[in-house]
Amino acid sequence: MEVDLTEAAARLGVHYQTAYKWVRDGSLVALKRGAAYEITDAEVERFLNARRAPTPPPRVTVIRDWEVQRDRLYRYLSVGDELGARAVVDRLRDGGLEPLVLMEELFTPVLARIGDDWSAGRISVAAEHRASAICERLLARVAVHPRGRPRGIAIVATPPGEEHSLPASMATVALRADRWQVHHLGTQVPLGDLADLARAVEADLVVLSVINPSAAEAGEQAREALAATGTKVLLGASSRSLRELIDDARRT
Repeated sequence: MEVDLTEAAARLGVHYQTAYKWVRDGSLVALKRGAAYEITDAEVERFLNARRAPTPPPRVTVIRDWEVQRDRLYRYLSVGDELGARAVVDRLRDGGLEPLVLMEELFTPVLARIGDDWSAGRISVAAEHRASAICERLLARVAVHPRGRPRGIAIVATPPGEEHSLPASMATVALRADRWQVHHLGTQVPLGDLADLARAVEADLVVLSVINPSAAEAGEQAREALAATGTKVLLGASSRSLRELIDDARRT
């Protein structure tokens, strides 16, 4: 027995245009008679059962050797090949790897290697800045905003004297992936303005990224200034991992 597309859509519980789209892309097999489409009962039942079947979780790429991935990204960043670097990151992202894993296993080690090259005089400041700028843009490609109730409101910034923006950007990506509502303020935010914003948005958490030792005192001053607001303050440093940051944030 056959039914027309209108009746098939009704039995499938969708709008006519949705059923028509499935016919057009071949998902729903139909026979065209004149200007109308007809679908067998068996095909409607098959399609309905297929839609009701649970969808298996997507497969996650298994990385057997992270050093290979790091070497690839390092080579592309060293010569400023943004398209090559993007291809490495996109492939891993599309393979289902979470932002936190990509940042801890790929971005952080590679950037540390590039930083060592600069410290040893093997690359110029310009080349180091170029690599960091490419990574800032790559972070936007791996960032996710999961559905669900936010864990809380967070502010991410650096205190006065701290010019490194990338660690703060990585903290923002990590927190958002963990379902925090994040206000990312960038670098060198005056402490008074930071405290005012924390009160205005009723922040539960403030994360201050501190890499430059000279900015450590400003970070401690920010912690004291925000103590009166009841907002928890976490100071990030090069010795602390993003996973530790997430664990500490969840304890707020």
